[in-house]
Amino acid sequence: MTEEVRFGALEEPDDTWAIIDLRTGKIAERSGLILARLRKGAVLGMIQIVEQIEDAPKSIH
Repeated sequence: MTEEVRFGALEEPDDTWAIIDLRTGKIAERSGLILARLRKGAVLGMIQIVEQIEDAPKSIH
């Protein structure tokens, strides 16, 4: 994994959480899923998964 953290968590006014792309400041989206309206307990684990996906080697098939 890279040392640079790309994703963070943001608490929304409705007490849900979103995963934010720190490079763009926007809510992260992966594989068509908008990573918002999440439970607090799920966010940290999901950030780790999204970071691993981002760091994974890319290949053309």
